[in-house]
Amino acid sequence: MSVSSIMNNGLSALTANQTALRNTSNNISNVNTEGYVRQETQMTAVSYGQESAGVRAVTERAANQYLAATHLSSISAQSRYEIEADLVDRAQAGLGDPSGATSIFSSIDGILEKSAALLNDPGSSLRKGDMVAAMQTTFEDIQNGYRTVENLRKEANGNIVSALSSANETMSQIADLNIEIQHMKAIGGDASGLETEQSKLLDSLSEVIDFKLNYQSAGGVELRTRTGALLVNREAGTLSISEDTDASGYGGISLTPAGAADDYAIDITQQIQGGEIRGLLSARDGDLAEMAFELGELSGAIANALNAASNEGTSVPPPTSLDGRNTGLVASDSLNFTGSSVFAVVDSSGRTVDTVTVDFDAGTLTNSAGAVSATGTTIGSFATALNASFGANASVDFTDGALNFSATGTNGVAIAQDPTNPSDRAGRGVSAFFGMNDVVSSTKPSFYDTGLTAADAHGITGTITFGIRNENGDVISRVEYTPVGTTMADLVNELNSSTVLGQFATASLDPNGRLQLASDSNNGVAAVDVVEDGTDRGGTGLSMSEVFGLAIRTPAERANTLSVREDIALDPSRLPSSGFDLSKMAVGSLAIAPGDNTGAMAMQSALASPVTTYTAGGSAETTASITDLAAKVAANAGAKATHLENRAMSAEALKTEAAARRSSAEGVNLDEEMINMTIYQQSYSAASRLVTAARDMYDVLLNMI
Repeated sequence: MSVSSIMNNGLSALTANQTALRNTSNNISNVNTEGYVRQETQMTAVSYGQESAGVRAVTERAANQYLAATHLSSISAQSRYEIEADLVDRAQAGLGDPSGATSIFSSIDGILEKSAALLNDPGSSLRKGDMVAAMQTTFEDIQNGYRTVENLRKEANGNIVSALSSANETMSQIADLNIEIQHMKAIGGDASGLETEQSKLLDSLSEVIDFKLNYQSAGGVELRTRTGALLVNREAGTLSISEDTDASGYGGISLTPAGAADDYAIDITQQIQGGEIRGLLSARDGDLAEMAFELGELSGAIANALNAASNEGTSVPPPTSLDGRNTGLVASDSLNFTGSSVFAVVDSSGRTVDTVTVDFDAGTLTNSAGAVSATGTTIGSFATALNASFGANASVDFTDGALNFSATGTNGVAIAQDPTNPSDRAGRGVSAFFGMNDVVSSTKPSFYDTGLTAADAHGITGTITFGIRNENGDVISRVEYTPVGTTMADLVNELNSSTVLGQFATASLDPNGRLQLASDSNNGVAAVDVVEDGTDRGGTGLSMSEVFGLAIRTPAERANTLSVREDIALDPSRLPSSGFDLSKMAVGSLAIAPGDNTGAMAMQSALASPVTTYTAGGSAETTASITDLAAKVAANAGAKATHLENRAMSAEALKTEAAARRSSAEGVNLDEEMINMTIYQQSYSAASRLVTAARDMYDVLLNMI
């Protein structure tokens, strides 16, 4: 080996150990720097041909990509469940403490208490006022709970917008650092500081959205979604709220990939499974939407129980007219009633003026004079025939989906069920079905048992767009549907076809005329929603989803729209706590007495009777009573909040463990660094001596010349 080779070896060793000492001192100085990854010095022998040319020091970050990926994933999971748990917990708090005196659940108990008091004293204005106040309180409490949930959904949506803005800014910074890191490595510079800064940004981004991390051979990182859509490379993609919204006006998440045209965007909602954005999405479209739906079912169940009872009774004195709700039915729809009922006109003192007994089984109408006529087979023909049977004493008409019954002059009207063979369509008497004497009112149907049969015309015109949702509430597919056939059987068959909902759910028409869409959970479908509905049934102004209670939002909105009928709220004496006595149908008989408790008894009985509710997925659930249903709503909300809190704690524990292991692999150990410092100092000293020896040899050689 020549003297010059010895000198070069020594000089390279000096430079290499100097680099190693610098890296070691940098590690020691950053021992408490959050997110810092220690620098390791790799010594590589250099040779030219068969001759050694010294050593070269290569600086590398001690990054462990597998531990880093696990840590980033745990950060995303913890952030998701923490956000989701917080929103659900706040929604649960909005429902009130089930054991407290001021909650939805205690107000329901108040109705039961006041109905019992009214039963014992049905003529008392005070008892009627207490009953009406208890009903008002219950529906107001449900409305407040619903509005709390909906406000939290709006808050979540606003936070999604903010989170997307934050993610876009962070991704842009990561892309810029990619360029700088790759440039620095291309010229042989030290990019470790830039990589440390980028690592911090990755941790920050993982709190907002999850991603797949790929380290690039040229330096820097590449970020993609779970299914490979490019988020960041040398350019950053752009995240935004999708323009395709649902019935609530909420959209999913769209990505304009890095390098793509501005007008090219793909929906990546399903691909996001972690981070703040996923927590907000799942709360907004899943947890909170389901809570709103359950409140709608609760509100509808209470309203339907009270209305079924109120339609069995009458106030004292009776009203001059009974105006039904818009049922969504049309005059040409089949009558489809069985059993018998009595329509009556009474004077202001409650004495019978005229009656018409309707025998739906026989298809006949018989008035107090004994005249018999036919009901006809349609709702329109029934209304016309009933109007004719009363002659000048009353008028009956069916307009815009609503049946109306009015007495002439100052007389009143009442409707009663035959006790042995009550009228029935879809499980409700004729008065209850049409909502003639509802105590709880709404502009839209509160129940969805239409009484339509497979042979009846569906009457739907226009187009409806279904949104297929997964368990997170994401819309995973959209299906537009315009009915082609004319009957309900055609409608069901078309919905079940593979081009409409066949691969997502099973449509059926139950015996009460309720159109059910049972989700296929085996295909990852949690619910069939309606994201847009431009249909109308027979010119009634009610859409397909409103008539049949499809989707999530339409049934849920009952929690916000149902309330005590305005005239009863203003004057509790109008509460139908009495009833028409069918044994007093003879003209001039006292058929409605002030002390009668028929209506009050019906209310108490209805509130204690079993009710059937439905899940957002379309399956029926039967509970024992209204109070049991309320308890179930509270239990579901509590269980959901507890589940998410447990998930958040588990994710936090995993995050802590992953961070500890990552720190162990990538962090600075002072003992190790001090040992390295000693080693590199000694190596530097030895290299110095080698250079000194080579210099001395040069001096000797020069002196010999």
